[in-house]
Amino acid sequence: MHSVLDHYPAIARPTAEPEALGNAGGNSGVSLWQYPSGQGPLVARAWPADGTDVAHLSQIHEWVFMAESLGFVPVPVRDRMGRTFREQGGRLWDVSPWMPGSAASERPPDRGRLFAGFAALASFHQALSAQSRFGSSPGLGHRLSEIRALMSGGFDILQEAVANASTDAASDDALRWLNVARRITPRYFNQIKQAAAATCRLQPCLRDVRSDHLLFEGTRLTGLIDFGAMRVDVVSGDLARLLAEWVEGDRWARAEALNAYSAIRPLDGSEGELIDAFDASAALLGAGHWVRWHFLEKRRFEDPNAVGRGIERGLVRLLSHIAAELR
Repeated sequence: MHSVLDHYPAIARPTAEPEALGNAGGNSGVSLWQYPSGQGPLVARAWPADGTDVAHLSQIHEWVFMAESLGFVPVPVRDRMGRTFREQGGRLWDVSPWMPGSAASERPPDRGRLFAGFAALASFHQALSAQSRFGSSPGLGHRLSEIRALMSGGFDILQEAVANASTDAASDDALRWLNVARRITPRYFNQIKQAAAATCRLQPCLRDVRSDHLLFEGTRLTGLIDFGAMRVDVVSGDLARLLAEWVEGDRWARAEALNAYSAIRPLDGSEGELIDAFDASAALLGAGHWVRWHFLEKRRFEDPNAVGRGIERGLVRLLSHIAAELR
């Protein structure tokens, strides 16, 4: 890591030993080091070797710079050659400001943070609106393909994998998800199929905006972080993701959140309608991703409890989504 930082201006190099943060609680495979420097606290990031490639990271950095004027977006620090990332040891590395503040832990957050968070998301989307075009949502298209694969034998493959690991602590919840998802998928399929075919406005989106990625000091938003999943899609996906995490089934908070967003970047008809399709597909597939990663692909995660929590959380979300539809 020090050999990477040697390529940066002296003012951006550590003035004390960097603190290794691992993946800072995430599961993306990114490794982080936070350190003090002459231009304030910075964070060095090593992207996973099998993840983001040069072309994608270059595009992400280009988009992030377009939102620099917002003040809460950490734009990459340039090295002495003017580049925003380096390749070393089979990984891509970049350096950016360490943003102050902390994430809101309450669900839903207080009114001030709710407004500030969704207003910030709207401002970020608005800053990238010049990149917009029309087409169908890649995210919904991918989810539709996942659902079709499950209906065409995928459920059976996962069922067998879970059955072969019956002593695994996560197997009970995995089987519960399989039983519920098999029954409910036909009900969700047509809604998601229609939404995936709809023409909508596409632009650069975060695609993984979570409450942990919004930092506050009091009710003032001080940072929007983690851009590794960015690609072109419809803003409805970002809204659905943050609404599900932050407001859950609170209808008042959902309405307030969307009002805060729309005051800065009004939603057109298709964008508003597609929020529900993103929400339904995420509720259906969320636990299934963890089941596949763990039981079929045998992935390993830094946090030994991540799999159990992920399956349980996804199962609860699916059951809550079904219950809300019946009310």
